[in-house]
Amino acid sequence: MSPRIVKALIKKEFLQVARDPASVFVILVLPMILMFIFGYGVNLDVGRFKVAVVMENTDPQSVSFYQAFSNSRYFEALAGRDLRAWQDEITAGRVRAIIVLPADFGRKLRQARSPDVLVVTDGTDPNTANFVRAYVQMTIMNWQANNRLEGGDGAGDLISLETRAWYNPEITSRFFLLPGSLAIILTITGVIMTAMVIAREWERGTMESLIATPASVVQIILAKLLTYLTLSMVSLVCCWFVSVRWYGIPFRGSLAVLLLLGAVFLFTALGQGLLISTVTRSQYHSADLALVSGFLPSFLLSGVIFEIASMPYALRLVTRLIPARYFVSSLQAVFLAGNVWAIFWPSLLAMALLGVVFFVLTLRKTVKKVA
Repeated sequence: MSPRIVKALIKKEFLQVARDPASVFVILVLPMILMFIFGYGVNLDVGRFKVAVVMENTDPQSVSFYQAFSNSRYFEALAGRDLRAWQDEITAGRVRAIIVLPADFGRKLRQARSPDVLVVTDGTDPNTANFVRAYVQMTIMNWQANNRLEGGDGAGDLISLETRAWYNPEITSRFFLLPGSLAIILTITGVIMTAMVIAREWERGTMESLIATPASVVQIILAKLLTYLTLSMVSLVCCWFVSVRWYGIPFRGSLAVLLLLGAVFLFTALGQGLLISTVTRSQYHSADLALVSGFLPSFLLSGVIFEIASMPYALRLVTRLIPARYFVSSLQAVFLAGNVWAIFWPSLLAMALLGVVFFVLTLRKTVKKVA
């Protein structure tokens, strides 16, 4: 292993990237565009839902209940007297829920009895329906608590539930989406860019020229790994800076730990990209294979958007072969919780193991083709 040869190869790689506008775009510009999309375009937070409160009796308790919804920052409340008048509105999606207070609502409260309240939601969008039900329940509990403090009739005898959310008290989706999006961005710069750039070298014949030099296959692959690892780490630091300074994402861990996690993940991603380019030796096929085996699994099966625990058992087993799955959980921990090594160590080990497998396969495939 000659340091002089590796240094020369690394210099050659940096010059090649600098002369390629597409590579500069993928490394520096594309991550910022994706940060903007994930920061502002992908938002799972709830807005102001339009709900109808049907009061079959306008007693003080029913009016007070309606006012609790009209004063809530989560709802735009509309008053009504008949459920049937709002059926078309909820069918058309103009109203997200109908809350029906029976005629004996106030009387049962005054008698310290629990009245039945009907909540009708639009089930065509299950995610939104779940949000609506949760916020309706929260608003009702807040109304009960306020009645208890004010000495309202009967409401103080109902059960009061107190909930707290650790690490993300306001349940802001951006706080877990943006850290997780770093795994998607590094997958693009690590897997897709590496696969396409090196496949282009195979197409042009420059890779064969490199192999024909005194440099060994290990030195060539090491030079490419160090070059693209350095460039991708620059991209990671830029994304971290934008997340913390621009979007205000809390960062409770250590930057050194974040860099360690990023380096190990990129080791795996670059290994996957090198393997894809070595197997296909075509930019077109490399792009397709990198998209199918890299980007899509990282986006759909890593836990960034969809909860892994809610997936079928067979699919949960498949996620164990996806490096981004381990990186996403580590990113969300280092940003929101801090340096939680109980999460980091298993993730680092799994990512490193997958990376070793990719590089061993790459070396074997490259040597076989040269022979």
